[in-house]
Amino acid sequence: MQESIVFASRAIFLITNILLLYIFLTPRRPFWFQITAFSVTWITIFFLRDILQSVIPDPYLVGYILGSLYMIPCALIFKETINAKLFVFFMSFSLSQSNFLIFLFLEQLIFNHFVGGLVLTGLMLEAASLPLIKRYVSPHVRNIIAIIDQRNFAFTCFPLLSFVLLAYYGVQRTYLLSNFIPLVVSTLLILFTYYLIATAIYQTIRNQQAEKQLAVQREHYRNLNDSINAMKTMRHDLRHHLVTCLEFLVKKNSAAAENYLGQLCKNYDDIAIPKVCSNQFADALISHYLKAAQEQGVTVNTNLHLPYNLGIDDQDLCVILGNCLENAVEACSKIPQDQVRYIDIKTTIAKNHLVIKIANSFCGSVIRQGENYVSSKDGDDHGIGLASVKALTAKYHGYCSISCEQQVFKVAVSLKLPETVAESRSLSIPGN
Repeated sequence: MQESIVFASRAIFLITNILLLYIFLTPRRPFWFQITAFSVTWITIFFLRDILQSVIPDPYLVGYILGSLYMIPCALIFKETINAKLFVFFMSFSLSQSNFLIFLFLEQLIFNHFVGGLVLTGLMLEAASLPLIKRYVSPHVRNIIAIIDQRNFAFTCFPLLSFVLLAYYGVQRTYLLSNFIPLVVSTLLILFTYYLIATAIYQTIRNQQAEKQLAVQREHYRNLNDSINAMKTMRHDLRHHLVTCLEFLVKKNSAAAENYLGQLCKNYDDIAIPKVCSNQFADALISHYLKAAQEQGVTVNTNLHLPYNLGIDDQDLCVILGNCLENAVEACSKIPQDQVRYIDIKTTIAKNHLVIKIANSFCGSVIRQGENYVSSKDGDDHGIGLASVKALTAKYHGYCSISCEQQVFKVAVSLKLPETVAESRSLSIPGN
């Protein structure tokens, strides 16, 4: 019976840690390769266990050494940098290890010997928490990974040190209350440190996005200032334009007057900067991407209802809009000139939610891993956009839906508004 519990505990521990890798990282290999890599590693560990136990009598130390071999399929399967893989692997391994040790200590303190049932229960609770980890923890870990991918190795050291510290408690195997308390305190400190890292990374990303947004705002205001100056010049010259038109009309040359007025109206249209919505921050951002789309020959259709005071942080709103529109413009820019390029943007307020829908044409294929679509972009910002959007939708108790069919990519985001704002601005959603 005890052997069955031990086998079940090992199986759940292994499966949970593998699933955690898939929650935080992105596979790049075909499914058959993934199965083969993990299977070969498991078979290798199975045969090495007896060999190592003849040399190293401590079964827990053998387990830590052999468990680290799963870093090999992790390095081969997933697409992130080796620094990010090391961070995620040892973070998952060490936290699962702490969960195992806490329940093992409790079992020893309560029953004074190894029973296995309490440990198995703890591992099953960890496995049951995977959906919550995927929903609430994964976006923040992906933010950390995005920074680590910028060749920042410093963050990788912490999970390695945490793994070594917890391995010490496991190898020591002195199941006393005086050791159990430091183990719990160490685990809480490790979790708190991960929280601090995630908070610092989140703030770093917000600062990066704020700098980007400020650059867009500066460009928008520069264009606006140029437009104002141009309008002042034209207003100054308006008397001369009127005199010219009057001269054409006196000479009964209506065709020349019509052409002159048409050209004048066109010049006024060219220097004017259209206002796309009432929210000045969103207006500047959307105008920026509208201009970028027009330069790429992309047709943009807008149906926007974005009031100024939504009860949503302006920077959060711009992060969501900016990431979605940037991806849409980039996808359209890859379409050949002789094919249809378009972006549809619709925002509305309905049922206490701000609903944002963006659809764009694209060519080629998209990469899908589970419920996620993988970005094909390269560079330091890879992976930040989607994680930020999902984290923000969770922050506002909303949802983010992504679909792709018939060469049309669609993103739908819903953000819950504060009740006082929603009641005053509620509208019905137009037909899709």
